[in-house]
Amino acid sequence: MLRSMTGFGKVERELEQGSLTIEVRSENSRYLDISMRIPEVFEALEEEIKRRFGNQLVRGRVKIAITLNGSPGDKKNMQLNRDLLERYHRLLEEANDALGASADVTLDHLLNFEDIFEVKVPTNAAEGLQSALFQAMDAVVAEVQEMQTREGTHLEQEIRQRLDLIEKLVSQIAAISARNKNNYLAKFKEKLQLLVSDLEVDDNRILQEAALYVKRIDISEECARLGSHIHQFRSYFDLAEPVGKRMTFLLQEMNREISTIGAKSEDAEISYLAVEVKNELEKIREQAQNIL
Repeated sequence: MLRSMTGFGKVERELEQGSLTIEVRSENSRYLDISMRIPEVFEALEEEIKRRFGNQLVRGRVKIAITLNGSPGDKKNMQLNRDLLERYHRLLEEANDALGASADVTLDHLLNFEDIFEVKVPTNAAEGLQSALFQAMDAVVAEVQEMQTREGTHLEQEIRQRLDLIEKLVSQIAAISARNKNNYLAKFKEKLQLLVSDLEVDDNRILQEAALYVKRIDISEECARLGSHIHQFRSYFDLAEPVGKRMTFLLQEMNREISTIGAKSEDAEISYLAVEVKNELEKIREQAQNIL
């Protein structure tokens, strides 16, 4: 089952410490690229948060926003950061000295620095907050993956339809090529005899030269490889692991085969069908770029 890299999830939890909200947006990208906005209380967990999201979302440009709006209960945990208060006091006195000012540093001056007050979450409360965070992360990832699966199902349906069309086009190309082989031999012999009508030419030699020419423009092997690639591409739909990169590589191989067919063929109808196949492959490539 395919999964798209496009997904969105949002989870909200009311906790004793406040309202926890996690939003995750995932977009297509060649590699895993995680960017986060998290509150200060979770900064020590930043690497663990990235690791957990990365293990489950695997690939894509992932934007994570975590907010924790404090509850009234935060006020009882507010404390004065004495070290920071004393540092600000010293800096203001140094500023006075530098300017030659005589004004005293007062509490009113120091209250302009809001960070002298901080919320200290008790250890047991911090552990509970961490547990709640990880549970909410699992829930939001489930939402993102559900959306990715829905989008992946839609992409799979479209890609299957295009593969079916490509298979029909390649079948038509192979049939035209096979039909033309005998015509090439007959026309080659006829034209050569007109050119050397006054000379004695060995018919076997003519047939040998014609056969070499037909072999040079033969596209049966390319058609067979394309058919094999289509079969392999369809097998990816049943794999559990990410297949986007495999699909992209296989599409390059398929495009190489159809380009060779277009270059070797001298039949206008085959050239037209080859262009149609390349158009369909390009559409699949655009879709595959959004597949995990």
